[in-house]
Amino acid sequence: MYQLQVPILDRSTFTGVVVVEYAIDDLLRSSVPPDVSRRHLMSIVTDQEVALASTDQPSAAPTSRRASLVHDAVLTPAMNGLVLRGEGWRTSIGLIGNTLSWMVVALSILTLWMLLGAWRHMRRRAQIQNALLQETQFRRAMENSMLTGMRALDLDGRITYVNAAFCQMSGFSESELIGRMPPYPYWPPDRVEENQRLLQQEMQGRNPAGGIEVQLMRKDGSIFDARMYVSPLIGPKGQQTGWMTSMTNITEAKRIRDQLAASHERFTTVLEGLEASVSVLSVHQSELLFANRFYRLWFGNDATGHAQLIGSDPEGQFDELALDEADDMAGLSTHDLTEVKGDLREAYVESLGKWFEVRSRYLQWTDGRLAQMLIATDITARRRAEEQAAHQAEKAAVTSRLMTMGEMASSVAHELNQPLTAITNYCNGMLSRVSSDAMAKEDLVAALTKTARQAERAGQIIHRIRAFVKKSEPQRQPAQAKSIVEDAVELAGIELRRRNVAIRTYVAQRLPTLMVDPILIEQVVLNLLKNAAEAIDTAQMPASRRQIELRVVPRQAEKEGPVIEFSVVDSGPGLKDEVIARLYEAFFSTKAEGLGIGLSLCRSIVESHRGRMRAQNLYNGNSIVGCMFSFTLPVDPSDLPTTPTPP
Repeated sequence: MYQLQVPILDRSTFTGVVVVEYAIDDLLRSSVPPDVSRRHLMSIVTDQEVALASTDQPSAAPTSRRASLVHDAVLTPAMNGLVLRGEGWRTSIGLIGNTLSWMVVALSILTLWMLLGAWRHMRRRAQIQNALLQETQFRRAMENSMLTGMRALDLDGRITYVNAAFCQMSGFSESELIGRMPPYPYWPPDRVEENQRLLQQEMQGRNPAGGIEVQLMRKDGSIFDARMYVSPLIGPKGQQTGWMTSMTNITEAKRIRDQLAASHERFTTVLEGLEASVSVLSVHQSELLFANRFYRLWFGNDATGHAQLIGSDPEGQFDELALDEADDMAGLSTHDLTEVKGDLREAYVESLGKWFEVRSRYLQWTDGRLAQMLIATDITARRRAEEQAAHQAEKAAVTSRLMTMGEMASSVAHELNQPLTAITNYCNGMLSRVSSDAMAKEDLVAALTKTARQAERAGQIIHRIRAFVKKSEPQRQPAQAKSIVEDAVELAGIELRRRNVAIRTYVAQRLPTLMVDPILIEQVVLNLLKNAAEAIDTAQMPASRRQIELRVVPRQAEKEGPVIEFSVVDSGPGLKDEVIARLYEAFFSTKAEGLGIGLSLCRSIVESHRGRMRAQNLYNGNSIVGCMFSFTLPVDPSDLPTTPTPP
């Protein structure tokens, strides 16, 4: 039996034990469900494998045979080693049962594999059919949309196929053309024999690779030009079954070609008639692509003349270093080169003894190659005229300086009279004192020193005047603005003191070096100072307004870049508007005795140095309080033009 003891406590005092006893057989039979007991053997077993109770029959002996399926569960809460065991036996373990099972599984797998193979085959077949349908539709759409007419002939010349483009091109329907024998309805009546001959040539396979140009007739009787290409039509077994002909309407293309030919002829006629050399050279191959009549007349038919015009190797061979030196656009990409505007330069060709104005531009030639086009105009006569004009301007500059000194003759004489008078006085004093033996050696040395200083002063005045009026070739050289201003102010000081006009100068510190002719720039400054003094003296301005200001400062001009600005500001009566408009005209002057070449010459000198000159009135409200003349000079010597001198 199975005994359960429960202690009884009364207010924490042990009073006894309640004992409950269960029969193990009855407990097992009443607790195990009938459906389980019918299929499995359920028993309670001790730790010595002794069955105390069983659903089959009670037994006190150990179990004699172990079942194939056994499961134990420990009984709780007794914890005395008793377990509830369930036992089961396999119902079928024979070979026949296993074989049938494996055959069913194998047949099932084989069926599934066959079904899968059939599904894949059907899907592949559907895909092939779909691809074939799409390919057929694509070829049909491409055939119907193409502008090239297609015509198939059998070996006897019978039309077996035409596409929509051929029907649209000829105006005949497919039913009107299929099965027709020559002469075909699209042959013009007056060209039947010619087309018959071309057809025989086509049937014999003697068609040129470039096609045959023919004239055909539409159904409405209109004529059009076409180009036909013929190729053999090969059947599935590799045998020729006929001829396939493709036809293109070239009526519009032929018209455009004729127009282009006429345009090219006109263009060539114009280029040949130009009184300038036109040449086009391939940049990479150094090949002369085009040359007009004047180029061939001057340089022949090779690229030597082109190379001479751009300043490269006279043998016509281009290298990168020479190209970089001769062309500012070397190194740019092809697209950038063709977009850049043309370059303009002057070149001297020694072999011809001529000067040329050369315009160069990069372009893309008809075959896609990068090419350089040069248009060279003979400017030898113009250069000679410019040289003559330069000589005349040089003579005018010298004449202007002589005139300036002539106008300042009285002032120069007065300026020289002072040191000469001092020298005379010193010499007379020394003679009188030496004659009377009343002069010590120290006094004689001091007097001679003062006499030498006055003589040196007179010599400096004469030296500056001689340097100013000396005729010499214009020479640009590094010069400082401060030294130019000092020389000009010293010469102008003679005239200013005579006219009782004061001058104030301001020269900015650390000015960059100028690449100019200092004598010419000094002449401009002197002319402006002299004009300002004359304007103040002529207007008889009061003492408070008898002054001139000369300023030299650096400035950043909008177009010229970094420049040095010279400005002369006076407090005179100013200029009238009509005078400002004609200020720089040659032979225009506001003075009764003036020749009108001073300011015009000054402006030419400034512009020859790539500078700018301007004049404007100064206002205080609506009143004119003076006038300012200013001019600028560039400070970068690399920007100055350099022109080669011919031999």
